[in-house]
Amino acid sequence: MRPVSSIPWDKYRRFTERVVKQLSGNFSMNTMDLIESLNRQLAGWANFYQYTDYTATIYGKVDRTVFWKLGYWLARKYKRGFRSLMREYVRSPEKDKAKIWVLQGKNSRGFYGELALKRLITSRKGWFKWRTPAGNPYILRSEKHRTIESYYDEVAFAMSNT
Repeated sequence: MRPVSSIPWDKYRRFTERVVKQLSGNFSMNTMDLIESLNRQLAGWANFYQYTDYTATIYGKVDRTVFWKLGYWLARKYKRGFRSLMREYVRSPEKDKAKIWVLQGKNSRGFYGELALKRLITSRKGWFKWRTPAGNPYILRSEKHRTIESYYDEVAFAMSNT
C-alpha cells in the first residue's frame, strides 16, 4: 500500500456530480445565494486538497464544469440566450485576473453587491512534507510567535537588575 498524493478520481467525480445536481434545477433560487454557496463549496474543496500533487488538471476540469453548468443554469433561469448572458456577465473581476461569471444583485439577506464565481485553479497550493506541522496548516497566520525563550539563570539575572 502506498500513500495517495493526488486527488482521487472518484472524489472528483462525486464532487462534480453534486455540483451538477445543484445546478440542474431549482431555478427559483436567488442567483447571489447560489454563487455564494458554490464559492463556499469550491473553497472548501480547494482547502481540503491543497497539499496534494498534480491538482491543476482536476481543478481545471472542475472549473470548466462549474463555469458551463452555471451559464446554462442562468440561461434557463432568465430565459435568455447563452451568448447574450456571456457578453453581459463574463468578465474579469479584477485587473490581471481571468474572465469568469461576475454577477450583481441582492441576496436573500438584503446585501447588494457584486460576486464573482471562484476558480479552483487560482486557489492556494501548499507543499506537502512528511512531518508534523508546527500549527494548523489550514489556518493562515501572518504574525510570528512572540515568545521569549531563555534559561533560568538569564531570567534571574534580568530580574535581579530591576
